[in-house]
Amino acid sequence: MQKAPRPQLTLKILLYAIFDVAGMVLFATGALWLAQGKALFIAGFPTSTLEAITVLVVGLALMLWAASRILRELLKRPANTAREGN
Repeated sequence: MQKAPRPQLTLKILLYAIFDVAGMVLFATGALWLAQGKALFIAGFPTSTLEAITVLVVGLALMLWAASRILRELLKRPANTAREGN
């Protein structure tokens, strides 16, 4: 039985991972402010409920976008590997 090759870390995947982390930070910032009224990293941000909800939604969207791009990159297979494997 042949094992599937491990995916290689590419610059694209690394950049998408950075965007994913940024989305997590934004999401956590908005969620913490909504839950406890405290800022996470930047003092005084967000300053209102509307800003907190906006940051939370933008963070969630950024996480979903980045995760989908990472999965897309990982699922790409070179043509010769696809022929050999199947």
